[in-house]
Amino acid sequence: MSSQLGAISSVNNLIGRIFKQPRGDFVERLNSLYTVCVLSISAGLLLTSAFWGDPITCWIPAEFPKIWSDFVNQFCYAQGTYFYNIEGELTFDKEERQKYFIRYYQWIPYVIALQAFLYFIPRFLMRIVCAWSGYDVPTTIQYIDDLWHQIKSSNFPNRLDTFENVGAVYIWDGLKLFHKRQRGGLTFYYVMYTIIQCVNAWLQFLFMNQLIASSNDSVSGLTVINDLITGADWEETGHFPRITHCDFKRRKTSAIQMDTVLCVLNLNIYYEKVLVFLWFWMFFVAVVSTLHCVYWLALSICLNSYIRQQLHHKLAIHSKSANLNKFFNVLGNDGIFILHQVGVNIGELPASYLAQAMFNVADELDNRGETASLLEKGMKTA
Repeated sequence: MSSQLGAISSVNNLIGRIFKQPRGDFVERLNSLYTVCVLSISAGLLLTSAFWGDPITCWIPAEFPKIWSDFVNQFCYAQGTYFYNIEGELTFDKEERQKYFIRYYQWIPYVIALQAFLYFIPRFLMRIVCAWSGYDVPTTIQYIDDLWHQIKSSNFPNRLDTFENVGAVYIWDGLKLFHKRQRGGLTFYYVMYTIIQCVNAWLQFLFMNQLIASSNDSVSGLTVINDLITGADWEETGHFPRITHCDFKRRKTSAIQMDTVLCVLNLNIYYEKVLVFLWFWMFFVAVVSTLHCVYWLALSICLNSYIRQQLHHKLAIHSKSANLNKFFNVLGNDGIFILHQVGVNIGELPASYLAQAMFNVADELDNRGETASLLEKGMKTA
């Protein structure tokens, strides 16, 4: 029992860590937050139903004492059962009647918990790459988000000054360190992250598809889903069967006797509904992740000009076009990418404040003669 409590506690800790992670755009949160939480909760519920209920109940002969009945229930749950049409005559051929042997129900909660962990892997890899490159984009977004909430809650008289003194300086210093290391571009890293996230989402969906198909050794889980939606009877299809058979041996003084009992798999009542829901959920996540990946592959080609056009409209009111072009050149593709991420994750209003603040700080750097070095480094990584 302590091991099961430890497993559920680990799932709860995982959910707590996920909720504390730096925010991302909708697709990032869909993969590394919402899906992880859905899978973790599902795994916890299935573990609860498995260990705090009666996962299996077998029809034991009347002459069996209670200790024998308990042994048969535990043996059939651990060893596995097999599906055979209850209305058909049970053949003596062991291989034929155990053709649809069922072992998946012991492992499903742990498999789902593992998938929850795997959905978080792309985000984890992205954090490692950001730390290696010298610029942690998720932490920067979280920092600006916290700053924006402080500004809104404290009613600062001049929000732009706060961004200039804190947020803009933070990003400029980060860009200096990143350019000094010269380890590639942030846009490239993010595009690779979306590709890994997309591939991972499809692999997890295909794995879930095979997990559902294993309920009756089907070729594809889509067949099982179609039968469940159309209302095909499990007694005919064998998909997530409620009534199964179990063979066990009894040792007597001079012989070994084989007994066969009927068992009720109460777990399949829950497994069927949870796995069907997860099948559709993972398919949705995989499709959305694919569209997100294609979007970023296309945007990476024209990101510079696209974001420049957006920022130009926001800053042209306060600045001359010549100064804007110089600011964009100093900012480089990496700085433009950061501003775009701030706008996507937090909102256009704080992104516009941050862009104007960074422009003003760039003017101060220009007056001190630091803009030239930034421009040179920015052009190397562009």
